[in-house]
Amino acid sequence: MAREQFFLDNEEDTIHANPIVPTTAKEKRANWWFYHKVHLIVGVIAVVLLGSFVYSIVSKVEPDYTISIISQTGTASDVVAKLEEELKPYADDRNGDGQVVVHVSTYNLGSESDPQVQQADMVRLIGDASSFDSVLYLSDPDSFAWLQEQDGFFTYTDGTTPKEGATDYENMRIEWSKCKGLTGMDLSIEALTPEQAQKYMSGLSLSVRMIEGTSFEKKQDKMDYYQDCWELFQRLVNGEKLETEKTE
Repeated sequence: MAREQFFLDNEEDTIHANPIVPTTAKEKRANWWFYHKVHLIVGVIAVVLLGSFVYSIVSKVEPDYTISIISQTGTASDVVAKLEEELKPYADDRNGDGQVVVHVSTYNLGSESDPQVQQADMVRLIGDASSFDSVLYLSDPDSFAWLQEQDGFFTYTDGTTPKEGATDYENMRIEWSKCKGLTGMDLSIEALTPEQAQKYMSGLSLSVRMIEGTSFEKKQDKMDYYQDCWELFQRLVNGEKLETEKTE
């Protein structure tokens, strides 16, 4: 095809005949920025995201114990935070990282709650149960009954395993008011006095998850965790805080 067909009036292409070449340092910097700014911005964002990810992994604190609250109405996050702090004197540093951390997970199973929240909590609860994160549970009567009906979930408070279909729930849970450790906690927040906070939590009872007959029974690390949780359970019931060694 004739070259002239690519131009109007058969004129020569003079667009790139005299390219602009930066000569000063300022012009060179401007030219470099023009051609590389997108790559630089993308690179910076990638570094920031990677750094954030690494930091979250490195700085993540693994809890020594996880306790779950299952209820029909949910539990105020401020009270949960106070509960985590008040539980520390009863727990020990299981993972040896130099600090005692007790995490409290909350699950709202109430039918009147937001359906999306309820569904999300159900998924989290299934994940918790599948990984054996929680051995100790605080629950209201309806939530306890629902969970226990799922093929049996809790053990008796004396450590024995209920028979299939057992419904003597009163032997599988200890009321909040009968747990000296729990009733002795200061769970007050800005909106609740210590007495009001205790009343707010008084509808819950403390239970221990069953391990006998489950796959976790064959895993030594889970059995060790289970035994430690039983000891924590007994300390909470009896109100016996752990003695901490004083360092000079």
